[in-house]
Amino acid sequence: MAKRTTLRRTIEVKGKGLHGGRESAITLVPSYRESGIMICASREKNPYPIGDCELFSPGRSTCLVLPDGEIIYTVEHLLASLYGMGVDDAVVVVEGGEVPIFDGSALPWAERIKDAGLAEKDDGEEGPINLSSPLLVEDDEAGAWVACFPSDVLKLSYIISFDNDFIGTQVFSSVVTEETFLKDFAPARTFVRLEDVDELKKQGLALGGSLDNALVFDDRGLVNDTSLRFENECVRHKAMDLLGDLSLVGKFLCAHVVGFKAGHRLHLRMVERLKRLCRGDMS
Repeated sequence: MAKRTTLRRTIEVKGKGLHGGRESAITLVPSYRESGIMICASREKNPYPIGDCELFSPGRSTCLVLPDGEIIYTVEHLLASLYGMGVDDAVVVVEGGEVPIFDGSALPWAERIKDAGLAEKDDGEEGPINLSSPLLVEDDEAGAWVACFPSDVLKLSYIISFDNDFIGTQVFSSVVTEETFLKDFAPARTFVRLEDVDELKKQGLALGGSLDNALVFDDRGLVNDTSLRFENECVRHKAMDLLGDLSLVGKFLCAHVVGFKAGHRLHLRMVERLKRLCRGDMS
């Protein structure tokens, strides 16, 4: 078992949230307790383990309800970066209610974590979650599912299929390491079909969205004045989202996790299955 790690130094950033459109300030603080990733809504409040938070998704993001009632929105890119870059223990302070979107990818977070560096801790070793049999959650109406299979490493595979010719069907599969996360997962940006934007705004979502922080596709192709970072950038982003959601189990996982046409709500159903498994509940 590997020794636990934390950040070598504090990271402080500010930015605008994708859905609320307001500026927030994030502080990532090294933790020398064996507490995992902990989160709070201000420096004056006690942080809570992410595994103790209530989870929900409005559809296009993952949100946490802390035990003290505070709600923090759009945590998935930051949590994916902590998970993917190998950070075991840290305190996340989110002042403003939502994690900034930056360019729509996890790369700004991953690069900041890499620059800060990791400190290996003298005490505390903890093994990952290992599966003895497969797990499956399904959405029959949408024809979507997420499955976990026993594996000696964490591997993510994802398939998406959209009725937009320029997104279409995409496939991505990769073992998760610090190197692959930084190179293959983190740069992939969030995406949306232009036809869905008005409906999202009616739902009170994507109020901070722009061509600077999301890839937008219409029936003629990519609307943004930019190039794709990968031919299959959209499905890579979905795999990164899945990793961030899986971090909410509160422990590292050894499994091959496969998502098919899924989203945050289905991801979180799998997270709840894994949390029950950790508690010894096999249902």
